[in-house]
Amino acid sequence: MTKRPWWLLPAGRIHPMWWVLLGAATLWFEYFVGASAAFPVGYSIPVILAAWYSGIWPSLGLALAVPILRLLLLMRHTPEPDVATLVFGTLLRGVVVAFIGLWFVRLSALERELDRKVKVLEGLLPICAFCKSIRGEGGRWEPLETYISGRSQAEFSHGVCPSCSAEHYPAFQDTPG
Repeated sequence: MTKRPWWLLPAGRIHPMWWVLLGAATLWFEYFVGASAAFPVGYSIPVILAAWYSGIWPSLGLALAVPILRLLLLMRHTPEPDVATLVFGTLLRGVVVAFIGLWFVRLSALERELDRKVKVLEGLLPICAFCKSIRGEGGRWEPLETYISGRSQAEFSHGVCPSCSAEHYPAFQDTPG
């Protein structure tokens, strides 16, 4: 099986609380650095990770909660805040980040579906030159169809190609008219 890249977390679901903590860390960082960025890209990171590893609801929850909490922080610590502008910016930020989260949920679902469908046979296969059986685990020889069917979702149908038909069944060949 192919190895996952080192930078990807393990396959599977991760508890959403990790993304809540990452969202809180993003808010904390912005609060201490300063909320001067018009569209902080950092909000996307916990939403993307939640979408990829925990699903749609944690992702949408963060996409909405982090901008709202940011709005509350700004309103509390900004002298004479322009509430309409802050609310509009929060709404825009939440919609854009939610869209990014939904996009990554879809990409994650697609990747998981591809993982389920694709099974790769890797390496050298010890195959008999005559009967085409493959030596499997424990040294057992299995028919090619059995070996491949047991390791993938491939199915086989059998027929006879024209050259084998001519060699093995010469009586059934069309005779020139």
